Amino acid sequence: MKSLPILRPIVILLLITATLLYPVVVSAELGNKNVFDTVLQKYEQASKSWSSKIIEHASRLFWTLVVISMVWTFGMMALRRADLSEFFAEFIRFTVFTGFFWWLLTNGPSFADSIIQSLRQIGGEATGLGKDFNISSIVDMGFNIFFKALDNTSFWSPVDSFIGVILSGIILVVLALIGVNMLVLLCSAWILMYGGVFFLGFGGSRWTSDIAINYYKTVLGVAASLLAMTLLIGIGASFLDAFYAQM
Repeated sequence: MKSLPILRPIVILLLITATLLYPVVVSAELGNKNVFDTVLQKYEQASKSWSSKIIEHASRLFWTLVVISMVWTFGMMALRRADLSEFFAEFIRFTVFTGFFWWLLTNGPSFADSIIQSLRQIGGEATGLGKDFNISSIVDMGFNIFFKALDNTSFWSPVDSFIGVILSGIILVVLALIGVNMLVLLCSAWILMYGGVFFLGFGGSRWTSDIAINYYKTVLGVAASLLAMTLLIGIGASFLDAFYAQM
């Protein structure tokens, strides 16, 4: 497990290097577009393939806890000789509780997806990036600035040209890092969305139902992080657009 902190920066560095080299090794028509989106799509497809099997195991856990909770609840009521009206009231509460958490389980991935996509859309529309804002557009912005700096290089002003290329290269690297961070966050969201749905199976018992609620709290936290990052990217994009226009 100690090797994980060492592997993480290596993986990120490889992703950045691949991103920077991509437009050089492919044809001009492909350019540098959709690199991150393709990776994200692969993660999405892989995560969705888990969904049915994980929900199956979560359902088995859910109904096991329902049976345990039902035996304990009504068994204790029988031992203390509760009257019929109390049995009926407890049955209604038990049925509503079980039905609610079963509803959360069966719709878990779709609810999580709606939460994440809604906050991403809010961030995109608020900053003017648009609701269809994607990760590749972040890196594309950096490449546009970098290639514009290369086009503006002049033999008669080598110092200014060199500084312009260096600055645009730094901007490209920073935007690539932002793209990688956004990619990691979105991949985490997909894994949580379809892999973490297993924890909704703990909603079958009132003793463990907090674990199921925490799943949605975690999804909301990831969605809020994506919203914050989208807003920050939107702010930076406005400055970079002005910088690009003045080049």
